[in-house]
Amino acid sequence: METTAFFEKKVNLTPKDLNKVKGTTIEELILEKAKKSIENKCSEQGFVLPGSVTLLSRSMGYFEAARFTGDAVYYAKLQGQVIYPADGIKVIGQVIRKNKMGLYVNYKDAIRIQVPRDLHLGNEDYEAVQIGDMVEIEIKRSKFQINDEFILASGLFLSNQSESIGNNTNNIIINTKRNITGASKANEDILNTGEEEELEEEEEQVKSEEDAIEVQMGGDNSSEDDLDSDNNDDDESDFDSEENNENED
Repeated sequence: METTAFFEKKVNLTPKDLNKVKGTTIEELILEKAKKSIENKCSEQGFVLPGSVTLLSRSMGYFEAARFTGDAVYYAKLQGQVIYPADGIKVIGQVIRKNKMGLYVNYKDAIRIQVPRDLHLGNEDYEAVQIGDMVEIEIKRSKFQINDEFILASGLFLSNQSESIGNNTNNIIINTKRNITGASKANEDILNTGEEEELEEEEEQVKSEEDAIEVQMGGDNSSEDDLDSDNNDDDESDFDSEENNENED
């Protein structure tokens, strides 16, 4: 539906326009004039999209005889993108009006599509459409004239794209939440595992220190007991010797 078109236009540059030559070129002046005359409106080849026109070539300028306007006339060859709807083309546009007659859909500010209600009686999806929704339309007929602001067409309702977009958005949000929850849970598991390992290492270290202390304390006690037993034996032997001496006396 969107195609490339070529134009040949007669462009007049006034003396006021020619005063701008000091800061720009003739080609830029011609292109600016041509864009104002053909862009964002209907031509013989369809609706010309804004910002799509470029200058291919131009003729030598001349002054028309017996006109006395001072305008320099140029013939320019231009290229641009146009929209020309055909029967059976499917487009997605925005609903800008809804009434008892039907829907009024806007497509890229280039086509205004009328969707009659009489052709969609009993269609619940059609009745549920609200202003601002994006809907898919099959174009059946269209008409326009040169310099019209848009192409007027009629079509059939196919589906409400806003509902599908909303469902897809909800699914994306749900999946994102699930991924975030799973990731946070995995991080918690990793942290818990790390904490458990650190606690186990600390417990093992404490236990080994306690064992070392017990071993050390056990060795000291045995040595003290041995010393006490030795001292007791010496005391007893001294006591026995003293009793023997007394008996002898």
